[in-house]
Amino acid sequence: MWMVVYVSHTAETVGRLVDALRGNGIISRVRHVKNEEGGCLEVLVPQTELDQAQDLIFENELF
Repeated sequence: MWMVVYVSHTAETVGRLVDALRGNGIISRVRHVKNEEGGCLEVLVPQTELDQAQDLIFENELF
């Protein structure tokens, strides 16, 4: 099952995060979510890699 690990309105921020995740061997994908305000981008990782992805985000201050 895929889990949302990060949400952003900018593609640049999502791109940096996805590069960092993939550089550390964490599988990820991006989903575009549209709403009345334009939408956002969600970064998803497999549930089995969620803890590792969260640790990477916090340790590298990618938020």
